[in-house]
Amino acid sequence: MTTTITNAAAATSVVPQFLAQYGKDAYTKGWADLWERGGNYVDWDMGCSNPALEDTLLQHRSILGGPITLDEHGRRYRKKALVPGCGSGLDVLLLASFGYDAYGLEYSHSAVQTCKAEESRSNARDDYPVRDEKIGRGNVTFVQGDFFDDAWLEELGLGRGEYDVIYDHSVGFHRLRSPFLVGHSFRRSSSAH
Repeated sequence: MTTTITNAAAATSVVPQFLAQYGKDAYTKGWADLWERGGNYVDWDMGCSNPALEDTLLQHRSILGGPITLDEHGRRYRKKALVPGCGSGLDVLLLASFGYDAYGLEYSHSAVQTCKAEESRSNARDDYPVRDEKIGRGNVTFVQGDFFDDAWLEELGLGRGEYDVIYDHSVGFHRLRSPFLVGHSFRRSSSAH
């Protein structure tokens, strides 16, 4: 007898079981395979940007500062916000609507394609309107890569520490002791304010 998963509640139990077949070193491949399967296997996506992130951007702006700041020479520039493991990219779109140049990173090619399709749909519906006309919308970039390997940074023409905000609610959880997190996430660039 074969059981078919028909709802998100049932699919939730499939994800840990599915990922359990991947060893520690192949964990990111497991996530990519889940994206490739799609459907009920991609049940963790809420279908909206994180309300806590939006609340922070609206009500607690002092935590991140504004999206425009000054570099070490006193020139204004738009802050770069990185969302590793960005899922369908909705948090990236939200950050851009507040004026950040927002970068969404995903390991899976299918996930990046999902992000780009969601960006097109969201733009057509104006789901993420510009929040401040004086600041304008930031750029949106989705890139495929492994957060724990610098190749994606090179593809974007960025170096370590050249982003001002990292909004992570997934990648760090899976690798809290990663040397990358210590080297990247907690080292601020000298130009970050």
